[in-house]
Amino acid sequence: MTFEQVLVFHKIVQTGSFKAAAAELHKTQPAISLSIKKLEEEMEVELFDRSLYRPELTDHGRTFLDRSLRVYQGMQELEGLSSSFRKNEEPEITISVDGISPLQDLLKLFKKFNAKFPNTKLSFGFEILSGAERQVLNRESIFGVTHFISDSAQLEILPLTSIRMLPVISTQVYKENKISAEQDLLEFDQIIVGDRSGEKGTTFGLLRGGKKWRLSDVNFKKDVIIAGLGWGHMPEHTIINEIKEKKLTILNFESIKPRVLPINLIRLRKQPMGIVSQALWDEMKSLSELK
Repeated sequence: MTFEQVLVFHKIVQTGSFKAAAAELHKTQPAISLSIKKLEEEMEVELFDRSLYRPELTDHGRTFLDRSLRVYQGMQELEGLSSSFRKNEEPEITISVDGISPLQDLLKLFKKFNAKFPNTKLSFGFEILSGAERQVLNRESIFGVTHFISDSAQLEILPLTSIRMLPVISTQVYKENKISAEQDLLEFDQIIVGDRSGEKGTTFGLLRGGKKWRLSDVNFKKDVIIAGLGWGHMPEHTIINEIKEKKLTILNFESIKPRVLPINLIRLRKQPMGIVSQALWDEMKSLSELK
């Protein structure tokens, strides 16, 4: 038994006739018939009932169809992988994404792109602050999605979208402590997601003279603030429900106030890209141009 015979068998089932299968496989009809005949002789059963206008599966044929389907699909995947190798398509592309980025549109693009290039794995790393840029500069990721840019000379930068960062505090804490001025926040910890780069890391929106509680996880930061253990800046799209439910109150004072941050697509200018990387960059660039 050969894969060619299994392929011919499935094409006949899919197209409904020996003639249609021959046309799809670019073979002659006698060649298709011979392939199935040899398969049936080897198995010593008839797979198709040829007495009807169109060939129909026998009981043995239906059983063989069920058992061979996984093999057929697996061989098709391997054929696709082999074709991908011949085209010099990259086996994997790594993308670093800032944890505060809104991902809905981007993930839809990645899903559609993955269907187009199924043999290239898209790997994602979620970073904080300068992490995504650092991954790109170190050539550990080919693309980054981030608001943090420190080395624009080496990077190609495409504005993608923007987010609002809101300083928030537990509504219960806000009311119980009658917070009405920026100096009132000095009594509470400012919850900060700190960059892993450097001793203190990079951050923004710090209250001068205030107490700090440095974390490394955006989701944990949200939980800490809701629990009433401090205050801090959060992306608006991650706390919309909590604001509507009045679990969180937005702070708006002189220096502690809502701010807008741009979210960019970045890559190294001088780093060569493969076929799939270039295609993905072009797709992301088109998404950027729609904004």
